[in-house]
Amino acid sequence: MISTAAAELPKLAVKGIPVADVRLLDSPFRDAQKRDLDYLLQLDPDRLLSGMRAAARLKPKGELYGGWEKNGSGIVGHYLSALAWMSAATGDAKVKQRMDYVVSEMAEFQKNRGDGGLYASPWEADKWYASLGRGDLRLSNVVPWYVGHKTLAGVRDAWLTGGNLQAKDVLIRYADWCVQITSKLTDQQWSDLTSKEFGAPNEVLADLYAETGKPEYLALAKRFRKEPMVAAFENNNAAIINGRHANTEIPLFVGYERIYEATGEERWHKAATNFWDAVISKQSFAFGGNSIWEAFINPAEYDRKLADICGPETCNTYNMLKLTRQLHELQPQARYADYMERALYNHILSSMGPAPDNGFAYYTPTRPGHYKRYSLPFDSFWCCVGSGMENHGRYGAYIYSASEDRLLVNLFIPSQVRWKGHEVRQTSDLLENGIVTLAVKSEKPADFTLSVRCPGWVDARQVRLRVNGKDLSLKPEAGSYLDVKRTWQNGDVLQAYFPPEPRMEKSAGGGYAAFYQGPILLAAKLGDQGLEKTDFYADGSVPFIQLGRKEMDQAKVPAVSSKGSPSLMQKGKTGYTLKTTTGEIPLVPFYQVGLERYSVYFPLR
Repeated sequence: MISTAAAELPKLAVKGIPVADVRLLDSPFRDAQKRDLDYLLQLDPDRLLSGMRAAARLKPKGELYGGWEKNGSGIVGHYLSALAWMSAATGDAKVKQRMDYVVSEMAEFQKNRGDGGLYASPWEADKWYASLGRGDLRLSNVVPWYVGHKTLAGVRDAWLTGGNLQAKDVLIRYADWCVQITSKLTDQQWSDLTSKEFGAPNEVLADLYAETGKPEYLALAKRFRKEPMVAAFENNNAAIINGRHANTEIPLFVGYERIYEATGEERWHKAATNFWDAVISKQSFAFGGNSIWEAFINPAEYDRKLADICGPETCNTYNMLKLTRQLHELQPQARYADYMERALYNHILSSMGPAPDNGFAYYTPTRPGHYKRYSLPFDSFWCCVGSGMENHGRYGAYIYSASEDRLLVNLFIPSQVRWKGHEVRQTSDLLENGIVTLAVKSEKPADFTLSVRCPGWVDARQVRLRVNGKDLSLKPEAGSYLDVKRTWQNGDVLQAYFPPEPRMEKSAGGGYAAFYQGPILLAAKLGDQGLEKTDFYADGSVPFIQLGRKEMDQAKVPAVSSKGSPSLMQKGKTGYTLKTTTGEIPLVPFYQVGLERYSVYFPLR
């Protein structure tokens, strides 16, 4: 687990570098970004907008997709967010054109409908929300506000990240409708509504309050809360989340933190930081995900839950990354960046299926010998397909952040960043040699500080920093930032050496071990025994693995000595092997595991 007591920078708010000022260089992240971009352009926006167009009393231009889309336009908000982030992250003109088109269509829907709402289907518009506007609340396990939040977020991202000014007008009309449609709800109805899964409209409404200063948006943001949960975490009562649906709660805490950022009201931030600590320290697994069967676990049952056939949702990690970035910008701490690194390398990268057909994983099982199931390109559209298509355009948002005179290097992902007229080019290969190289390009000398994260997984005694080939005299501490303050000249090069040594982490219950090289989770590929390969993609090429009825015999799962240690890992010419009770097996980075069984956890026997 990541320590929650790591050293930190002095309390100093920073800002994330706009993703438009970061470009990825060759790496698995850039590859995933490109594959995701290609997928976004394969999708037909008119089909994704079909239900929304019908709700606006306009003839649809395309047929609804299958899977979760067959009843309405549920994923188009995610799609719009993905286009906005990908447009900014790559500068791709086709992606921007697609984003602009979706926004213009939504503006037309609002104009024709006349009320400012954006609805996923005619049923939502004419039944559910019409009743809500009259003060008649109709409940189900997931209420339409869940999809409404995704649509709100998509329009916000098109405006603030994608730079589409028409989206601002669409968003304000939509938010004004949100205020009006909820105006007749009583306190008891609000309590009933927020007892269900309803997304997190509070996040977008708090953003809009910060941009406009209109108090009605803040008031509504505060209404979209689970007060018992906020009050519990304000007092650091973490037991309240045991058994709760994880992705109901996590995005709401993103919203609570946004309310704090917009108002300075301390209770929201206190609750959010306590929640983050509880999820990271008590609920998270080796690759940074959390939840089994979509629910937070009782920490006392950690190992039993780990062995279940289900696993963490991709959506959970997508939202935990958003919350982590918020907290890091408020008070930069290496532990926050440590989590971002763990989650991005080991869960988000691994959630995309193998090329050429890609797809996105809903669950990533922790059970030894299990496997991931990936979406079909046009016939699934699960919630984790929505967050999945967003994830790979967001990488640049996590790598760097900055204050007035300090550039923080949070993650070691090959990339190029523009900041205050300077350019810093980062190259790194954590698996190969652990050397991070930062080359400065600047038109004139400039005084500023490069703060490089000294990760929690490194042996600080082996860390080295040098500028232009000369060693620096520093006292590195794992889980901190290393400051190099100087007058930087064009062509200066800072190199950091963070040796990615083999290491082992035991599970919280002590019955399993996971193995890493530096930050990279390693896995054993265990073949396809018992898996069904009867369904094929349209071109008949790559099989789509169904949920198999036959589970791998756990007696056949590789186990390691109960006295396990990193010494069980032996490095060879092609990577590491793991000494198990039945012989040595090769290990590969988990993000390289696709349509096959695997183990990231090994029983201790």
